[in-house]
Amino acid sequence: MLLRSLARTLTPSVRGFSTSTPRMTKVAVVQLRSTNNVQDNLARSDKVIREAVAAGAKHEYALGLRKLAKELGVVIAAGIHDLPEDPQGDDRVQNTQVLIGTDGELLADYNKLHLFDVVLPGTPGPNGEQRMKRTGESDRIRPGQEVVPPIDVPGLGKVGLEICYDLRFPELHIILTRLGAQILTFPSAFTVKTGRDHWGKSGRTSWGEALAFDPWGRQLGRLRSMGDGGDEAEINAIYDTGGEYFICDVDVNNVGEVKKQLPLADQKRADIYGVVGKEVPKKPIE
Repeated sequence: MLLRSLARTLTPSVRGFSTSTPRMTKVAVVQLRSTNNVQDNLARSDKVIREAVAAGAKHEYALGLRKLAKELGVVIAAGIHDLPEDPQGDDRVQNTQVLIGTDGELLADYNKLHLFDVVLPGTPGPNGEQRMKRTGESDRIRPGQEVVPPIDVPGLGKVGLEICYDLRFPELHIILTRLGAQILTFPSAFTVKTGRDHWGKSGRTSWGEALAFDPWGRQLGRLRSMGDGGDEAEINAIYDTGGEYFICDVDVNNVGEVKKQLPLADQKRADIYGVVGKEVPKKPIE
């Protein structure tokens, strides 16, 4: 989706930490399939977010917009494609996660650092030969240039923003946790090849089951891959479903408790292999 105006309202002063006290909070995790029809995507987002709120969610993460966040009084994390403020002759867009507050204002935006430029098996050739295909995300997407410090969401905790392929680069997770992140979010969309291999059988039309885990690795919730099968009629029927969600309780106080029981930060052998993100300041960036 292209929500160009959304990223223009960022207030720099809210990019660091605040001082709210976290508590047990209900979070809705939403999954839906986006198309190239922006209005249709927004309509689907509107529907599933309203359903999640009606089911008792206090804070949601979903594709959405500022008007809906303000109307429902929820926090929304959304993955979008956005135009850069200063393209400087570069016509590529940005792969962006935005965090929208309950007042409809933009709390933070993060542009994806690690772009999905890989070579994967493609469709077989006319004689059955294996053909390779380059994904080339960087052909269409500009890479981000900064780590966005975690944002303190009142009543929830400090949220670190990442996107999809960033998941494969632990250095970014480490840096965000050094900056105080208690929750990491990864809006994602998997390719056919990686989705099939990672999430399930080849007949599925959508991969990347939305899920949430606590610091112990316990699964708080998980959604299925959508669309077992593959014929056009079934795919169209799946598009009509709009989306799914689950609601789970999140208590960021568990983060500190688990760190005391598993003091990994204190057990790192920096004398042997150095410290990842050592140059990143521990204090929030203003």
